[in-house]
Amino acid sequence: MTTAVDDACPLCGGTGSRPSLYRIASIPAHSCLLMDTREEALAVHEGAMELVRCPRCGYLANRMFDEALTAYSSRYEDSQAFSRTFVEYARGLARRWVEDWDLSGRTVAEVGAGRGDFSRLLVEAGAARVLAVDPTIDRARLGEAPGVEPVVRRVEHPEDLPACDAVVMRHVLEHVDAPRALLGALREALDGRPDAPVLVEVPDARRILAEGAFWDVYHEHCAYPTAETVRELFESCGFEVRSVSSVYDAQYLLVEATATGVPRAATLDPDVLGRLAAEADGFARRVGTRVERWRDLLGAAADDGAEVVVWGGGSKGTAFLAALGGLRSAVRNVVDVNPHVHGRFVAGTGHEIRGPEDLRAHPADLVVVMNPVYFDEITAEVARLSPGARIVALGR
Repeated sequence: MTTAVDDACPLCGGTGSRPSLYRIASIPAHSCLLMDTREEALAVHEGAMELVRCPRCGYLANRMFDEALTAYSSRYEDSQAFSRTFVEYARGLARRWVEDWDLSGRTVAEVGAGRGDFSRLLVEAGAARVLAVDPTIDRARLGEAPGVEPVVRRVEHPEDLPACDAVVMRHVLEHVDAPRALLGALREALDGRPDAPVLVEVPDARRILAEGAFWDVYHEHCAYPTAETVRELFESCGFEVRSVSSVYDAQYLLVEATATGVPRAATLDPDVLGRLAAEADGFARRVGTRVERWRDLLGAAADDGAEVVVWGGGSKGTAFLAALGGLRSAVRNVVDVNPHVHGRFVAGTGHEIRGPEDLRAHPADLVVVMNPVYFDEITAEVARLSPGARIVALGR
């Protein structure tokens, strides 16, 4: 049953009732913090999740997000740069943006650069200089990266954006509780620069809604944009949106825009709102079906004495394990290709994260893949390290 809550929508500012689609009373406040011990992982700060839909503009948001619980620092580790599949995709995206927007030999600011993985790829693609803007970045975290310069700050005001010819943001907006403030700062900083694009990548909530993908819902994700709502966000903030496209097996949206529009109130066509409501309002039911399916599968594996591992120690793995309740004990440990997380522990459940080679010494009977995009890549590794293991993936 859908209920409604009253507070202001981050996109349109509407203060009427927003239908509540899905609630989680207690989840890790951060799903990608490096936990050095099992005890620390089990004692991690807890947040809550309540996904609500604005009936006026369609915006989906976590109204229980609490910025005081966030702890973005050098301990926040979400790099996917150790997956061959992901690197090939990211390299292609960097080339596409540099070529399509004539950024060869120019200066790009990557806002929310993390470890600078994509900043390096932009230089490789032809950008002369990339300013890696992130409050957690420093030269040690960045490593050897010719052409990449760390800028240790958040972008909250127009003057926070360093001089540049383009802005790139990948997987930043979904972490921002006040997206209009951030985009407003970028719009003002780039005013009068029709040649300076803002190039953005965000998760696509439409797939999450359709699949009942409970493994893609986290406390620290404030926003869950669809193609329609992210376009409206940019256009109402004064950007001219050149394109919104679905990529990476419909997991991500790419937004390409310039600061050449006129700010206005945010709203959405009633027919579009109706379609979004129909897609969103059954989300909790779909989640329930998905969770029960996985509990049944892992319960049967536990009854058979099977050795079960989860492949993927990031946000998806954290959310998946948290949703299993008592059956999380059926999972022996987590495997991840990112060496920075090896020997650490999953926030909230305390599962140890090990490297793929651990499967050679400790074979698995069942491997649960957190992202089907990597299914072929992981299947090849499992065949090499733990022949005969059954492999299943979320979303399949």
